[in-house]
Amino acid sequence: MSDDDGLLLNFAVPDSSNNSTAPATKSLKIKGGRWKDRRKLQLSLQGRTKEKKVRGVNSVEITKPRLQKRKSDGDTESKIKESAPSEFKRAKFSETKGQSGGKNNSYVSSLFTNNETALQATTEAKPEEKEVTYLPSNAPIKGATTFTGLGINEKLSTHLTDHQRFKYPTKIQKLVIPNLLTTQRDLFVKAQTGSGKTMAFILPIFHKLMMENKRKITRDSGVFAIILTPTRELANQIYSVLESLTRCYHTLVPGIVIGGEKKKSEKARLRKGVNILVATPGRLADHLENTKSLDISQLRYLVLDEGDKLVELGFEETISKITRIIDSCSKIAETVDEWQGLPTRRINMLCSATLQNNVKQLGSIILQDPEMISVDREVEGTILFDDDDDNNVDGEVTGNSHDHESFAPDQLIQDVLIVPPKLRLVTLDACLVNIANKIEQNNAPSRSMVFYSCSDSVNYHYDVFTRDGKKLKKVKDNETGEVKTVLVSPEDSADENDADDSELTAPIIHSNTMVYKLHGSLSQQTRTTILQQFIKDDARFPHKVLFCTDVASRGLDLPNIANVIEYDAPFTIDDHLHRIGRSARVGNKGEAALFLLPGLEEGYIDAKLKVVHPREANLHIVNYEKILQEAFAEKNTTSKNKHDKLGNWDIHATTWHLEIERWLLEDSAALSKASLAFTSHIRAYATHLSSERNFFNVKLLHLGHLAKSFGLRETPKNLGKKSGKNSDKHLDGIDGQSKKMKKEDPRKKMLRMAKLAVKSSNEFNY
Repeated sequence: MSDDDGLLLNFAVPDSSNNSTAPATKSLKIKGGRWKDRRKLQLSLQGRTKEKKVRGVNSVEITKPRLQKRKSDGDTESKIKESAPSEFKRAKFSETKGQSGGKNNSYVSSLFTNNETALQATTEAKPEEKEVTYLPSNAPIKGATTFTGLGINEKLSTHLTDHQRFKYPTKIQKLVIPNLLTTQRDLFVKAQTGSGKTMAFILPIFHKLMMENKRKITRDSGVFAIILTPTRELANQIYSVLESLTRCYHTLVPGIVIGGEKKKSEKARLRKGVNILVATPGRLADHLENTKSLDISQLRYLVLDEGDKLVELGFEETISKITRIIDSCSKIAETVDEWQGLPTRRINMLCSATLQNNVKQLGSIILQDPEMISVDREVEGTILFDDDDDNNVDGEVTGNSHDHESFAPDQLIQDVLIVPPKLRLVTLDACLVNIANKIEQNNAPSRSMVFYSCSDSVNYHYDVFTRDGKKLKKVKDNETGEVKTVLVSPEDSADENDADDSELTAPIIHSNTMVYKLHGSLSQQTRTTILQQFIKDDARFPHKVLFCTDVASRGLDLPNIANVIEYDAPFTIDDHLHRIGRSARVGNKGEAALFLLPGLEEGYIDAKLKVVHPREANLHIVNYEKILQEAFAEKNTTSKNKHDKLGNWDIHATTWHLEIERWLLEDSAALSKASLAFTSHIRAYATHLSSERNFFNVKLLHLGHLAKSFGLRETPKNLGKKSGKNSDKHLDGIDGQSKKMKKEDPRKKMLRMAKLAVKSSNEFNY
């Protein structure tokens, strides 16, 4: 053996003269060298060598005919890439091999493999079929009826038609306004969201206070009306409507008290005097108990807006306390002659888009012998509400049996996307890209809303779509002194006075898109600022998107909301109606999309959606692959749009998702946010009502596939942990079995925590 021999193999070759009948493989022995080389040689001597299998994307085996075709295609593709602009050539990313390692030590995504197939067939209209459209069900009624004809004074009516966007009353306004002007009975008003309920009770109250002749009402006269709302955003909106009405009658003063604001400044405003007070229940109860200057002795109207949400948030006890304090302070009987134009008793009014048992229970707390006013889909009518018979609705019904059901507006188009869990994120991007492209083509600015189940998910997805974005900031020119609004990176715009970077451009979607986020964990000042910026027109960004929780689903009248995307399924069907109700308001057109998972969740369509969307032509089951193709298909290479690339749509969709995964690998803070968002999403998913668990069963989720939709390559280990500081202590106090839980399987631990989370479900959707 020479000195430079690097390998010594000792072969024990079987003797050919041996007449043994034993197989040669048993007597074959190979010694020395590496195990891999020995094994390879052993298999070779046994004639068991295998042809090397060529595998492509997602570990799919490529046969010889396909391989030859791929090589020829590769030559063509390489020529295209050489001639393509440099902006389409991707920089290589160095990373460790994944489970399905690819060429050049790269990770191969399994985005389009092992996905469950949808059971429901698509119901999209074919190109040759004529699209069926319906007349708006919540539009103002044009014709002989005007606000003056309903009994509103001419000065207020003129202000509505000349300076506001209210030209004609809606159906619910036609019924409620004359009733509230003439009756002294309590009212229960039920109408679909976006039908004009707010103006239905504001206008007659404002008219009554304006027309008080014997003694003119000023801010010193006291509070005559209180309007309670479940959310601060809705309270702010109603207050802004009242402020706009005071421009035609300056002596009436509206006020607002909500959580999140300084009580000291609110007390100062109440001390000066207000006539109509908008409030959230908790803050109002606080002021009634602690603010002596708040005079409610002459209160004539108590309105509860969005009554179903007030009950859902658990405000029954607070509202009972408020009504007891109001009753104890009332001096209406002593001043009947002093205010002759006002009701001689307090009128209570409950507004709701639904009529469920919990809403009836709230009605029994504050309403006495109420009259129910409802607008049916075909027939408008009045129903008597009788709480003497176990809170059941009784009396003469002038509509049909659907008076007690809730429906989506007739003109709203509802799409249902049955998307495998791994493809959820890239499909959401495709939806937003297609909307942005359509806006660019039609040159028609509009806004979109995307609903998530929890604030952690909102924060994470906001970061995903704005990670290369810039922020608008006002900059003063030192030479000219002119103030200009420019785009700067969030780092450059960092300022101690900046509350939050909650508005950023979204180049990952389109250059014409600005994205905002809104949820209950933000400060009230930030929430108010975000809504103001979102509704503000900006020619540079005709497409504005709001990522939000259900805090933005109730009562908000935001202009030009053309698209609503429910990325996370609603917790109840009523939440669905309120979410999509941000679009298609007061007769306008609107579109909505709901993401569902294949399998069990598809039953939600027949059981729930078809009930609240009875117009068959308005409910479509859409093929998500068509949406992906439209967003990621081959397009003109001269375009500046990031989504216009060479190649097949599925390759580009996979590449887009890989960019998210790689971003998380590079940014530990973003990875932590993604893990937290995934964990919170699973816990929120477990809070669906028991009546809907047969559609949304957390035990049947494929956690690994769902983690993929958050850009995660594996399921987080801390599924059972609660977000926030001292979370372990919190869980220890609730369960008392933390040591045992730490040893549990992550899925079991998550399920245990999900059961605890049901008790505080508002933590997620608000």
